[in-house]
Amino acid sequence: MSTDLNYIEVTPNIIMTALMTEETETLIRPYFYSNMSCIILPEELIFVNSSPHADLALKFRKDMEERTEKKTSHLILTTKSWDIIWGMEAFKDVTVVSSSVTKSGIRTNIKQGVDVSYREWIIRQVPEDNKVHESLMKYGIFVPTTGFSKNNWLGSDIYPLELEVTIAGAVSIYCPMDKVLFSGNVIQSFSPPFIWPITGVNLYRKWEELEIDRIVPNRGPVVGKDYLIQLRKWMEAYLDKLREYKVQGIPEKQIFKQEYPDHPGKSRKSWIEGGPYHTGTIERLTRFWYKQILKEVQEEEGDLMFISS
Repeated sequence: MSTDLNYIEVTPNIIMTALMTEETETLIRPYFYSNMSCIILPEELIFVNSSPHADLALKFRKDMEERTEKKTSHLILTTKSWDIIWGMEAFKDVTVVSSSVTKSGIRTNIKQGVDVSYREWIIRQVPEDNKVHESLMKYGIFVPTTGFSKNNWLGSDIYPLELEVTIAGAVSIYCPMDKVLFSGNVIQSFSPPFIWPITGVNLYRKWEELEIDRIVPNRGPVVGKDYLIQLRKWMEAYLDKLREYKVQGIPEKQIFKQEYPDHPGKSRKSWIEGGPYHTGTIERLTRFWYKQILKEVQEEEGDLMFISS
């Protein structure tokens, strides 16, 4: 598994790095680690998410500070997923911003001593990556400096960043000057997100009204607004099928064996038919969504996102 930093210029003001960007026929779990980005403001740097490798997170930070001759002021955590927060040690000297839900979740984990068991669980997920194992043993997590529950903003009048709590305490970041949206886990460009579908469709429709040229998901390559529209239409079509199967009385145990529209990410080489990552993700997604349809639930507050990780 590659641990080289691959720098991608999203815009002149936004640089992203990802540990895994290659798409191959044999890559079953592509983009398993989160993207990490740097937003270059007129007077400072703001980072979005952190690699699970704290050493690589620190390297990315130092590279950007040397390149721009600016200091880092903030780290924004879009969720509390392990691959996003475990490298936060590289930002212990700056303000760390998250949603109130994420802040509370991290505090609870620390109080309950979850660190040890969490490390062991992560190692089982990525047994082949010794670099992650080293980072897990060497570094820890801490409670973010600031948590918020309503819309927030950072930056300045010259370059504002609009932060929004979306679903299950996830945070999105909109950069209107560059027309870039950091979608958090609410959009993945290679696999469906674990979100309540009706809530997700409403959020996607809201985002479609924004001026967006590029979308940076937590995992996967950068996509355009067209992908957002494709994803929303796919989700609506999927829901229509589930409602159809509800009318037919299809039992939950049989729901995944029915026919559905293809996810727009399925055209990628990394989407392997029958592969355990994609098939397992779609199956869990389908079962959760069908339960929602059966109960006629319109909206849920539960933390469903990335239940598999």
